[in-house]
Amino acid sequence: MKICHASILVVLSLFAAHSTRAADWEIVASANAGRQANSLSSVAAVADNDVWAVGWAFNAQLNAYRTVTEHWNGTRWSLVRSPNATNGYNLLNGVAVVAANDVWTVGQAANGSTYSTLVEHWNGAAWSIFPSPNVAGNSNVLEAISVVSANDIWAVGYSSDSNFSNRPLTIHWNGATWSIVPSPSVNDDFLFGVDAIASNDVWAVGRSQQEARTLTLHWNGSAWSVVPSPNDSSEDNVLFGVAAVASNDVWAVGQACCQKTLAIHWDGAAWSVVPTPIFDSNATNQVLIGIVALSSNNIWTTGQYIVPVQGSAQFTLTENWDGSNWNFVPSPNLQNSNNRLHGITATPNGTLWAVGTTGVFTRPERTLILRRIP
Repeated sequence: MKICHASILVVLSLFAAHSTRAADWEIVASANAGRQANSLSSVAAVADNDVWAVGWAFNAQLNAYRTVTEHWNGTRWSLVRSPNATNGYNLLNGVAVVAANDVWTVGQAANGSTYSTLVEHWNGAAWSIFPSPNVAGNSNVLEAISVVSANDIWAVGYSSDSNFSNRPLTIHWNGATWSIVPSPSVNDDFLFGVDAIASNDVWAVGRSQQEARTLTLHWNGSAWSVVPSPNDSSEDNVLFGVAAVASNDVWAVGQACCQKTLAIHWDGAAWSVVPTPIFDSNATNQVLIGIVALSSNNIWTTGQYIVPVQGSAQFTLTENWDGSNWNFVPSPNLQNSNNRLHGITATPNGTLWAVGTTGVFTRPERTLILRRIP
């Protein structure tokens, strides 16, 4: 199974545990840093009692977003102190695990108007910042991370020059240092997701912005190359997540014009679009972001959608591939709120965790965590 410090007064704000259910999904109480906006972007599991979620929280005193890491110990989610590289915005976008004492998270840190890559490591006792490379003179952002082994890890994102032209950014950990590995560019490109099958088989996905087309890159052990990928419309196609079962069984998800979900599949020879369900004829702004592969007939993906006739609120979205079709699976939402899901993972026994954000209208958004027990 592939599973894809400033001084801050920390206040734990918890939702009532298991307060809302939909089908087999349930909301689980999660932690928040301070009283302002909080969001979780990614989640990864070591074991059933060892799960990490990462994101960011707004600090009003600093007028900046700061890193957030929280941990599930089998009983509850709690905040764990994580460092910040600058006094500006520091955000964590992706997390991946090697072992209980070897966890990595990636994102970006702002110094003025320029972002630099941010890489942090958990050694079993504390989080620390590791040196990470940047394209000189550019803003640099890391969006996702995936592990082959303790000395073979990939992180991807993009770098932006002064003209706001973007290129893929792929960096690699060899057990001693992080380094940039050259990757091809099509036309103003972003990478948002990565999944590593083996040391010579890694996929990264995103978007060629000016062409508004899907982008898939493949690592064959010696070089990255662009692999042609399909689009479900003539414009506005983007891939946010990728997950692999095997070399000939890879899924990527995102959004296509106009505001509908997009899923594509790699069969070992080519990518093809696979239909996703129409679950509500009124739904708009449908997007899939997180994805995890448990087996060839058990793939899960998360995101959100809007129903204008219900006040244009955002609702959580989860879908499951059963080996034949993608199926809509109901998931819970807090009422009178926007609800979004960003990341998803599975524990060794198949328990699913999904993370994101919820916000009662006119109030700061708070962390949102869902669980589904098999």
